[in-house]
Amino acid sequence: MGIQNLTATQTRPGRYGVFGGQYVAPVLLPVLDRLESAFNDAWADPAFRATFDNLLQRFVGRPTPISETSALIESERGARIFLKRDDLTFNGGNYANSALGQCLLARRMGLSSVVTDTGSGQNGIATAAVAARFSMPCTIYMGARDAAQQSAAVKKMRAFGADLRVVEDADRTLHAATSAAIRHWMGFSATTAYVAGAPIGAHPYPQMVGAFQAVIGRETRLQMIEAGMLPAAVVSAVGGGSSTIGIFSAFVNDPQIRLVAVEAGGSGQKGAAHSARLANGRRGIFHGAETLVLCDVDGQILPTDSIAPGLAYPGSAPEIANLVASGRAETVSITDAAARDAVRRLAVREGILVSLEAGHAVAAAETIAGDLSPADVVVVMVPSSGDKDLDIVWPED
Repeated sequence: MGIQNLTATQTRPGRYGVFGGQYVAPVLLPVLDRLESAFNDAWADPAFRATFDNLLQRFVGRPTPISETSALIESERGARIFLKRDDLTFNGGNYANSALGQCLLARRMGLSSVVTDTGSGQNGIATAAVAARFSMPCTIYMGARDAAQQSAAVKKMRAFGADLRVVEDADRTLHAATSAAIRHWMGFSATTAYVAGAPIGAHPYPQMVGAFQAVIGRETRLQMIEAGMLPAAVVSAVGGGSSTIGIFSAFVNDPQIRLVAVEAGGSGQKGAAHSARLANGRRGIFHGAETLVLCDVDGQILPTDSIAPGLAYPGSAPEIANLVASGRAETVSITDAAARDAVRRLAVREGILVSLEAGHAVAAAETIAGDLSPADVVVVMVPSSGDKDLDIVWPED
């Protein structure tokens, strides 16, 4: 599926600089308007917020801690590295925050079921678990390639009662799964809510997901202040961008704090596929929003590649695209090998098993910390645990 060229001024709401908006079939505009109105009403309702906060604590397992990883920096030079440990949530890592908020909203709107997509499996697990908690039928689309790599996640989604549908279309990854889930939603929007795993797509999804994930940034900032420090840099790997926008949100207005978006560089070989669309993408319309997309000059989507399934996606979150385009956030590309080595190193030296997505951020943070002083602090977002990636990181075992 290609992307459209930008030929007209977009007047619909939900803009982040030049990015965002609503580029969807006319039949979906009333659905999105109704969703936006319902979200605004709910987010302004103290009772809804109280229920959300209570379940974040009792069902998701928040607040998550920050952990210092002193063994990652071998020399006496270099900044201290702290991990924001959303891998310690109950189900689905950081995705549980947004899945909870969106399922609560769907129930408030009188919708009876939910549909979503997943790449790494974590958004699928989170949505399946929350839907089970609310007795809502849940349909999940997952690319065949991702499903083959993430067999444990597949079993867990089905254990929560989800109807998991494996997609053989296109690249058989998250891109194909998202397209299938949106088609499903378009056919059943009167009774079914689409649960976005990331702040991507047409407005109000980026706004909603960003609001539900902002709890990560609020917790991190408070935890750092309580420890008597603020970070010199906040580092997060960018797939769909939910954990990234979540942790960045609390530091955007502090220009002295670097925001580092880490992208998947694939094998790193010249001419090989990768997933670094923030650094190498073109402006285009993708899955209902204007953003940065990996595509050719004719607008055709380019193949993506990453050892981390959650990072292999050709589009980007409009808000993150704007942070990069405006210069507020910087990008770093990490290869598969460097990410895998970082996961192994952290496991052996610290007893912490993080996902391959987080491994990209850890690898970047080690380099960044090495150029800073011991008085500085680097915070790394860890969106999920590495249990799902054991067969990829240690295939010989």
